[in-house]
Parts: sequence; C-alpha cells; structure tokens
Amino acid sequence: MNPSQPTQEVKIPRILVVDDMPDNLFLMNGLFEDRYQVIQAPSGKDALKIVMSDSPPDMVLLDIMMPDMDGYEVLRRIRQHTPTANIPVIFLTALASQQDERLGMDLGAVDYLTKPVDPELVVQRVEAHVRATAHARRVEELSEKLARHLSPASWERLFYGAELEAIRFEQKQQTVLYAEAAGASNLSERDRDSFAAEVEWLATRHGGVVDRFVDGAAVIFFDEPGPCVRMAMDLQRSANELHLRMGIHTGICDIGTFRSDYEGRCTLIGIETGLAAKVAATAASGSIAVSPETYVLVRDEIQTDTSGCLLTEEFHDSDLAQICLTPTPQKGEHVLSTFAGLGL
Repeated sequence: MNPSQPTQEVKIPRILVVDDMPDNLFLMNGLFEDRYQVIQAPSGKDALKIVMSDSPPDMVLLDIMMPDMDGYEVLRRIRQHTPTANIPVIFLTALASQQDERLGMDLGAVDYLTKPVDPELVVQRVEAHVRATAHARRVEELSEKLARHLSPASWERLFYGAELEAIRFEQKQQTVLYAEAAGASNLSERDRDSFAAEVEWLATRHGGVVDRFVDGAAVIFFDEPGPCVRMAMDLQRSANELHLRMGIHTGICDIGTFRSDYEGRCTLIGIETGLAAKVAATAASGSIAVSPETYVLVRDEIQTDTSGCLLTEEFHDSDLAQICLTPTPQKGEHVLSTFAGLGL
C-alpha cells in the first residue's frame, strides 16, 4: 500500500436494482447514485449471479414481472441460499393488488412499493431499511462479541430486555492500539492486574478509550494517531519486562455503546481490532509496528521524535506494517509509571 494514500472511507451500501425496463433502471440510478453504490441487473438470472457472488449487495430493489424469471422466484432463491437469506429485498412493481403484495411479503420481502413510483417515498423507504438493516447487523455482531464477556443474565438483559433500545453505534475514524504480552497465559494474576491498571492509567493520560471486551490483549482506541503512538511508546517502556508486541492501525471503526448492569460501556466491532492485531504480529518482541494508514498521518512526528528508540525500521514490501519502533526502556519520572517492578 502506498503510504501517501488517505485512510479508508466509510463503507457505502451497495443497492442492486433489478428491472427489465431500461427507463426504470435509469430512474432508480438517478435517485440513489449520490447516496449509494448502485448496481443494475436487467433480468432475474443476472440478479441472482450478482447476489450469489463473492460481493453480494446490501439491498435489492426487485421488479416482479420479468420475462425469464419473475421477482417472486428470484426472492425464493435468495431466501433459500443461506449466505444471502438475510439480504433485505424491496419489491418495486406495477402489480398493485393486495393478493400480490401479500404474496411478496409472505416470501420475505421487507417492503412492497408500486409503480408509478413516488420518488420521495422510494428514497425514504430505502433509507429507512438501509439504516435498520445496518443497525441489526451491528447488534448481532455486538451480541456475538459480548456473549464471551458478559454473564448470561447481563447478556440476556442487554439483548432481550429494555437495555436493547439504548444500544447505539457511531462510525468514525479511530487509531487502534493492540498490545499483547509474550507468554500472556503464564502471567500471574497480580501481573495481569498490574498490566490492566497501567493500560487504564496511560489511556487516561493520553486520551484513549480502553476496550474491555477483548480476549488476551489490551486494545485502546483514539480519535487522533499521535497520542496513540505516544501511549504505545510509554507502555512499551514501562512494561518492558513483558516483552510486548504492539500494533497500531487507523481506520473507520464501528463503536458500540450500551448500558450493562447500570453502567455505560463501549467497544469496537468490525475488522479494525483484527487488523491492528495482524499489524502487531509483524512486530518483534518489545517493538511497535505501525500500519501504513497510521504512518501517513504521523510520519513527520515520528521522524522528529525517534531519539528515544533503539531501532527504527521501515518496511517497503509489506501491506501490514510501514515502520517498527523499539523504544529505549526508561524508569522513573520520565514515564511517571505506576507499573515499576512488574515481573521482578
């Protein structure tokens, strides 16, 4: 990856419009091209090829009366195929009878709109379903993650009680620090508690948020990459006995906030934590690997502030890490660490 490239953008939903009439495809493209990535299919068979591909759409706008395969049959096949069964489908058709609508809804359509279309109504309905579908997918992902960390009773209250309505998601660019200790499974309970306390203290000092719902590692996320790199340097110095491997990555994150046991909490969902972990896997013991997405944002800062590093290594053939830093171990007032003596 070229380090001069900007960080990734928010994912734009992909809408598949299926209609055998070119004028209708043109109309739908004009309505949604500024909001979504619009894909078109002139027949039911072409639509199924797209839906069953490795890059299925996030939603389908589907005509019913088409010559080769009608929309009802297209929807049946979408619902029968497990990987595509939950893709929301909206019928957009000239069939306006209650019987036709009932059949479409019984087959699993999320909405049924009739032609001639009201453009404003179509946009409103599609946007509402896009938001609802994205929220439902995030809730499901959050549920799977928290099932490993909350008690069964707390998890049940959160996802099947009144607390479900309080779950919120925010999508924004964050810089994620992933830190894991060598032989973490062999650490004593005292050392694990001391490490967790140090992470909390340094995160507060540098303006980061600790994700407490991650197994086997410390994950902290930041609005800005600079404080993240500085915290990583401080943590590596103060906990050098643990021989930490760290990875820093910047990307668009989904931040889930919720209430559990009367306490407000938050966690990251999506792929960004996993990407930071992959970056960490490229680092040597006691070092910090920085992804290209982060390095492009802090390159000048790092190049002017590496006097405290034993090693500054740049990678020119890796998509995961652009640079690897190994800070000089320091104790005392420079780091102001509460972690002194861990492992001794």
